Amino acid sequence: MKNIFIYSVVTVALLFTSCEDYLDTNSPSSFTQDYIFSSEADAAKAVYGIYALFNQDAYTSRLSSNFMGNTDIEAGGVSGSPDNARRDVWSFEATASNSDVRVVWNNAYNAINRANEAIEGIENSALYQQGNPTMNQLLGEALTLRAYWYYYLVNLWGDVPFKTTPTKAGDEFYLPRTDRNEILTQLIQDLIEIEPKMMWADQLDFGIERINREFVMGMIARLSLTRGGYALYPDMSVKRSDDYLEYYQIANTYTKKLVNTKPHSLNPDFGEVFRNEVEYISPENSDVLFEVAFHPGFGDVAWNNGVRVDAGTHPYGSGSNYISLPVSYFYSFDTLDTRQGVTCSLVYYDKNLLQQPVDVTSIAPGKWNRLWLQTPPGAASAKGTGVNWPVMRYSDVLLMLAETENEISGGPTGEAKEALRQVRQRAFPQSAWPAKVDEYISAVSGKEAFFNAIVDERAWEFGGEGLRKYDLIRWGLYGEKVAETRRTLIQMGLDAYNNAGEYAKYPDYLYYKRNADGTITYLNKFRRPAVVPPVVDSPNKGDNPDGYYSTTWLRGLINTTTMGPADYILRNWRGYQDDSGMSPVRYILPIPSETVTGSLGVLKNDGYGF
Repeated sequence: MKNIFIYSVVTVALLFTSCEDYLDTNSPSSFTQDYIFSSEADAAKAVYGIYALFNQDAYTSRLSSNFMGNTDIEAGGVSGSPDNARRDVWSFEATASNSDVRVVWNNAYNAINRANEAIEGIENSALYQQGNPTMNQLLGEALTLRAYWYYYLVNLWGDVPFKTTPTKAGDEFYLPRTDRNEILTQLIQDLIEIEPKMMWADQLDFGIERINREFVMGMIARLSLTRGGYALYPDMSVKRSDDYLEYYQIANTYTKKLVNTKPHSLNPDFGEVFRNEVEYISPENSDVLFEVAFHPGFGDVAWNNGVRVDAGTHPYGSGSNYISLPVSYFYSFDTLDTRQGVTCSLVYYDKNLLQQPVDVTSIAPGKWNRLWLQTPPGAASAKGTGVNWPVMRYSDVLLMLAETENEISGGPTGEAKEALRQVRQRAFPQSAWPAKVDEYISAVSGKEAFFNAIVDERAWEFGGEGLRKYDLIRWGLYGEKVAETRRTLIQMGLDAYNNAGEYAKYPDYLYYKRNADGTITYLNKFRRPAVVPPVVDSPNKGDNPDGYYSTTWLRGLINTTTMGPADYILRNWRGYQDDSGMSPVRYILPIPSETVTGSLGVLKNDGYGF
């Protein structure tokens, strides 16, 4: 978070007329387009106005956070009955009247229209036509921001209206759907053409808080893997196009281009990547390629995504975790993997800032914690933390490189193995490298084994960052992974209760002691103890005053009355009931009912079982 940049975004937002109706947008100001784009400074304000829509709740609370669920590694708690908001998105039950769906759809098209206005204005300006480097950079930012919003639209809605010119009076507001592949192909080509003319983050004021050349290379790869990946179609088939390898090749070309042209160094401390964001530190040439910047008063990272902090008289306010991490994900990590402790928080902070154990269904994304804020925001604070949101990290580029090398070559090449090696070396202490890096990579020598290793690595690397849903979509693995997660959680609960089976080795209860500084130390995070330790006040009150406290762990996954799954398991993926994982997940969202009605028959919610 760099204040000058955010202030400029918030200020320039006043130039624009907000619109709640899809594509029903007027000119943003009374200034003529020629005037606005006649100087670098004013053109920059127009581009900053696109960024300003990241500050809307549609992005801060929904698209970047709530809409990431529910997957095998990120799952929000679903109510007993539909809520017509975020929980129905999580459970694959959203309807056309869903309030969150409407807000995100409208905000996306508002952002796209602002991008179209900036693109047209810059391309028609004398400065751009004279080859002005700043105008080239600003054009690249606008094109990439437009691509970013369309990336979400095609993933969440499939074929959508595709508009690349600003909406003006007299235009036809309601356009028919355009094939998702046609949209992605155009977006990829736009970025390929502008990428060489853009600036590196370390050449820009505000660095990684602006769209930069290295991020554009990474975004070309991400879009290309989406274009070459699987998707759900209206007839409920999951397929990818015959030309998919062409797009894997594009992704491979641009990941290699970044690695060879502007290599970054992974921060050796995985946790510091995210503490930096909470502490408003945005280093260039490091992990994060681009992060959405927020000023205090904006942004919900460390409020609805991060470690839970209860409100009290302390000055840090309150925060929760709308999205939790399934315990099956926690136990998928190697116990030596340093990412586990960073990603998965087994504690929360009560009103006195004392650590407390979380429930088995409430493991929080531990990457962000409002207690790390350098200036406490006040006892009444909640939303608006000012913590930046990471859109892409260098490790993502490395793993996309490894994935595409494997797919194109029919197995892992030396470059693929080296890219995976860099990510795993950062994850493990150096003493563990021979077994956890070298031997691990040597063991995944075939194409399928290496692909599965990439599927796992991306889970361990990006938990809580909202990438998994879109990875599972493009891999065609969404149903398989949801079903596998549900089966695993049920079996974990049964094995813990019966003390028999594959998962009986894991704790049925967690035992912990409280330290003088208010923290807690667990005895048995990873294993059921061979002998139950002495427990405070057990079997009688006053017994074992220096003993351990206990909290229910894997037993909490079972309803001990019915001996069936806990409500958490029954509800969280409720809209997908295929325990085999063979049928597709209906992750596609309906177009908002107001938009369908207003389109006078142009748009319909047909297909996908709607």
